[in-house]
Amino acid sequence: MLKLADITAFFKSDVNYDIKSLDPQPSNFIEYGWAWILQSYGEFGLFLIFYFSMAVLYALGGFIFYLFDKFKLFPKKKIQITKYPSSQDIKRCIDNLVVNYLLVVLPLGVVSFPFSKFLGMNYSLPLPPAWRFCLDIFLCLIGEDFFHYWMHRFFHTPWFYKNIHKEHHYYSAPFGFTASYAHPVEVVFLGFATFAPALIIRPHFITFYSWFVIRQLDAVLTHSGYDIDLFPFNFMPYYGGTSFHDYHHKEFTCNYGSRFTYLDKFLGTYKEKSKSTPTTNKKTK
Repeated sequence: MLKLADITAFFKSDVNYDIKSLDPQPSNFIEYGWAWILQSYGEFGLFLIFYFSMAVLYALGGFIFYLFDKFKLFPKKKIQITKYPSSQDIKRCIDNLVVNYLLVVLPLGVVSFPFSKFLGMNYSLPLPPAWRFCLDIFLCLIGEDFFHYWMHRFFHTPWFYKNIHKEHHYYSAPFGFTASYAHPVEVVFLGFATFAPALIIRPHFITFYSWFVIRQLDAVLTHSGYDIDLFPFNFMPYYGGTSFHDYHHKEFTCNYGSRFTYLDKFLGTYKEKSKSTPTTNKKTK
């Protein structure tokens, strides 16, 4: 019979992370910082640091684009040039985010913590080399886009759209904070799309945590409402970026991928804004 002690054991480390006794020893400041956090706070403490860092970076990214909207900065880069969020829009969005991050995202993370350890992911030194880190992040980007496409398209079937996904489409002109604005059920299901590629390739935990931070920041960018050429992912092949997803919010029945266009183009669900098509100021109810 499973006991409480058996469950809590998953949240405790069975490895001694005392830096002096590590073999191999940290070889650079990143590895030293990683080892110091593990020595000071343990594996579950590292998870909590990652979670709150992700939340802070999400809030910071959303706030930067809030300033873009508030002071009408870079108007030539604004996609829906007549649509700026009101204070009521922002309040509604943030209220939803607080609920989702505390009651959905955090519990999902706590559940995934022992599960990912069970799958054999590790914290050990040495950390993966740069090429392996970049390769695993790229595989996560591609994999998440694949799973997201099918789940997202499923959520656009009539019943699921009306009862769940329509909440995310409340804003036909998204802004930075709306990246995770959604019905809690959608947060759970699309969260699986984010977890799935990482749980398949089972990278080092530093890659696993970095992937979630990158995923959230990418979501803020694609919901920002600003098409800025210097966004780093814009240099990737088939990256649709902000304009790709912004058009999905405007038209609803196209562009289901997270960021890449290849699946939508291959499966006939890709659309792009016609230069002659006027931008409207309509909000979907």
